[in-house]
Amino acid sequence: MTNTVNVDDKNIATVEITVDANVARDLYERTLKSYAANINISGFRKGKAPTNVVEKYVGAERIKVEVVDRLFPSEFQKVIEEHNLYIAFRPAIEEFTFDLGSDLKIKAKVELKPEVKLGNIKDVEVEYKEFKNPENALDEELAHTQRRFSTLEKVDRESTDKDTVVFDFEGFVGDEKIEHGDAKNYTLDLANSNFIPGFAEGLVGHKAGEEFTINVKFPEEYHEDKLKGADAQFKIKLHEVKERKLPELNDELAKKAGKDTLDALKEDIKNYLTAMETNRNNSTKSEAIFDKIVETTEIKVQDTMLDREYNAIVEEAKMQAKQQNADYDKLVEAEGKESVEKRFRQEAEKRIKNSLIVEKIAEVANLRIEQKDIMEHVNQMAAMYGMSAVQLFEELRKNPSSFAAISQQITASKVNQYLLENNKFVAKV
Repeated sequence: MTNTVNVDDKNIATVEITVDANVARDLYERTLKSYAANINISGFRKGKAPTNVVEKYVGAERIKVEVVDRLFPSEFQKVIEEHNLYIAFRPAIEEFTFDLGSDLKIKAKVELKPEVKLGNIKDVEVEYKEFKNPENALDEELAHTQRRFSTLEKVDRESTDKDTVVFDFEGFVGDEKIEHGDAKNYTLDLANSNFIPGFAEGLVGHKAGEEFTINVKFPEEYHEDKLKGADAQFKIKLHEVKERKLPELNDELAKKAGKDTLDALKEDIKNYLTAMETNRNNSTKSEAIFDKIVETTEIKVQDTMLDREYNAIVEEAKMQAKQQNADYDKLVEAEGKESVEKRFRQEAEKRIKNSLIVEKIAEVANLRIEQKDIMEHVNQMAAMYGMSAVQLFEELRKNPSSFAAISQQITASKVNQYLLENNKFVAKV
């Protein structure tokens, strides 16, 4: 096989592959025999028709197309390896010349990834905003543990803004009842209410058994148009007032939290806080060094790549809107079509550049994915999903592209670790 590659100014490579006449004829004859062994032709037993009859029945052009389709992937892979091509999108065969007895010539076009001229990726000094746990972080976590194992007990007194109440409510705007604006025996933590402003506050200072009305105003940005800025009244019937009782901070509470003693619980929390602080700072450092590399890296992304990524982002946004029972077109109209398009195109360019830079760093730093890396990643995923690694592998095999996604994740992780280990980070004062 011989080949030539020519790349134009739009990063489109024209690849011409020449396959030896004998190789092409051999594959043609093997393909013809495969048809002969499996085809039913009237007047002949299955697999017994002469090849010349089969060739006429099937059609020589159809056989040639199949030969090219079978031959092209492996031959094109050789071109990729020989010329170190970085493919952005799958190749397309434009034409081929296939006359038995002569060399098979295939012409294809393929889009290449743009050249990436990396800035420095080692020994770069970058500043980052250091995160430190607040001094009372341990106390806050212990208080959270107490709350997690707290109980609610009914009390015979007026409610406070720290209580939980059980009540019936029915909402009106004027004389019109609010659709879905009512409930029976609804439980609400007054300290953590997601109702509109003024609702939870109106439930403070009342005792069980009371019936009263709360006057509120819906926010101007409320999601239902007819309720935006509307004055409303909610009729309330209060059934119960409950006070949260916190358990004592002792060994008994520690046992409920899975530790033998209070000291062991405190030590576990300290370790968690230290790990969280480290992870958060590493994340900030990673972002700082990557931003620095992006600033000093030259990449000219072609429009075709941007268009594909832009369209993918649009589809993602539509899917997300559908999952949230929202109208995508209305969301675009509310923000402005030009604003949405600009934002999506900026995101598309950022995604492409980031991906290309990660690939290039992995290549320059010789960061390779090994079998153990994939196994570790799959084991972590399996644990997260609550299934065995074998089960997860079976699920992944149903969607081959998932392994490509896993490889990208592993590569990104290796690049991130490389950058953290090979650059200098200075905390901002």
